[in-house]
Amino acid sequence: MKILLALFCLSAAAIAGAEPLPEAAREADWRFSTSVNYDTGKYGTPDRTNSVYIPFTLKRYYSEADLSVTVPYLRQSSAGQVTWVGGKPVRIGLKNAPAPAGTTSESGLGDIILRGTYALKRDGPGSFGLGLAGKLKLPTADEDKGLGTGEMDGGVGLEFAKEIDPDWSLMADGYYTMIGDPAGVDLNNQVSLDLGFYRALGSNLGLTVLYETQSAIVEGNAAPSSLSGTVSYSAESGSQFSGGLTLGLSDGSPDMGLSAGFSRRF
Repeated sequence: MKILLALFCLSAAAIAGAEPLPEAAREADWRFSTSVNYDTGKYGTPDRTNSVYIPFTLKRYYSEADLSVTVPYLRQSSAGQVTWVGGKPVRIGLKNAPAPAGTTSESGLGDIILRGTYALKRDGPGSFGLGLAGKLKLPTADEDKGLGTGEMDGGVGLEFAKEIDPDWSLMADGYYTMIGDPAGVDLNNQVSLDLGFYRALGSNLGLTVLYETQSAIVEGNAAPSSLSGTVSYSAESGSQFSGGLTLGLSDGSPDMGLSAGFSRRF
């Protein structure tokens, strides 16, 4: 109970949150976004796990902050050694633990995620953007199906952005997440880091490249790390379309991931 209360207080304090908003986003009060994300990998196990993750996110923008709620649908085919933690597939079992017999497919509601950001400093000429982020994961996924841990997670982070020139921007983020422990499992809290850049390819087209790494939540398992690239197209109507490719760089990550997304400001 104390852990759940601490997670709630930590997330509530940071939920006013901090992704530095682009000028176009600040012109609208709301954004709806969704995407289809397919991941496949063995995560250091003998068996392959295939996952489809479809989040639906509604975000509300304020002058210096934003708040969002994400409700995901999840489908996973696995032998039961991989589950979802904070919107990502993670190996929960120990490295040398025997695999359950057979592969099953499960689907249903994933964990609902509440997130907020607050801009501590805005990016500008000769300056940079810095934000404070907070996140709370609600345990709405069915842990018996391997779609979640059945426990609440929460954390905080800092998000940094620096415009080098009108066509190039650098990004670096760091987060600390307190992971709730399911019955009989001792999970580590997680440190996550990502580093990347945004490159404008035209008036309405852009490329984002990110290197991401997280500490392992189970001792002895490989720490996840990956490299991703996403191309996005922004229409004059306010809609945005994107497509991405992710390559895993360790046994703790999917071997490959594909994504296609849509968002709309209003």
